[in-house]
Amino acid sequence: MLIPASSHSCPLAGRSRTLALALASLVVQFVSASPASASGTTCAEPAGAVTTFHAAFANGTMSIGSAKAASLNAKACGAVTGKLGAMVLTVQPEDIEFPAMSVKLLFFSVPSTITVNAPLSGPFKTGPGLTSVEIRLSTKLSATAKFLGFSCVVGPLTPTLSSGKSGSLQGTTFTGSLKNGFTGMVVSNDFAVPAIQSSKTCPRLIAKLSNTLVGLPAVPGKASISMKGSITTP
Repeated sequence: MLIPASSHSCPLAGRSRTLALALASLVVQFVSASPASASGTTCAEPAGAVTTFHAAFANGTMSIGSAKAASLNAKACGAVTGKLGAMVLTVQPEDIEFPAMSVKLLFFSVPSTITVNAPLSGPFKTGPGLTSVEIRLSTKLSATAKFLGFSCVVGPLTPTLSSGKSGSLQGTTFTGSLKNGFTGMVVSNDFAVPAIQSSKTCPRLIAKLSNTLVGLPAVPGKASISMKGSITTP
């Protein structure tokens, strides 16, 4: 809920706060933190933040080589920092909440989770009338897949989620209003994916088989993320 400025407030200050709230309304997130420790709905406003925002995404898609997931959902909350003309959207890893997803790999259905290893952060730009926002947010994440009774980690991945163009994909500008929220789509098609490395939970034979089946390592353009979502301010 937005509270109108007092009639005695400075007009410029009022416009600055309105713009800040509009900018805060638009952030997206593809990546996911551990459901046990994450909260996409209860983050507090950090010191120095202009405002907070909430984001919800459903039925997104992710592909890495021949592995594909079509049930990517997420909730997140974050903060807007900086000053007018140089605002930055940031979501901390613990404030991103993604449920586990099922990845299709040939005839296998592989239970998988995505863990965010760094804040999702980046600048944004508003359009005329504060009815649209373009965003470009970067992060670092990894994916854990349970395959044939073993647990293997893919990553680190460094996608940049954009409402504009990324590789061969085109996102959608977030549009709407402060009162009703904003909707749009982010995509990422410009990140590389390293080969899976063997570990205590992922024997060398399983890592090698997984790399062969998925097609890892993969160069930029062979992996993608696409998510439609809505964003609101408190």
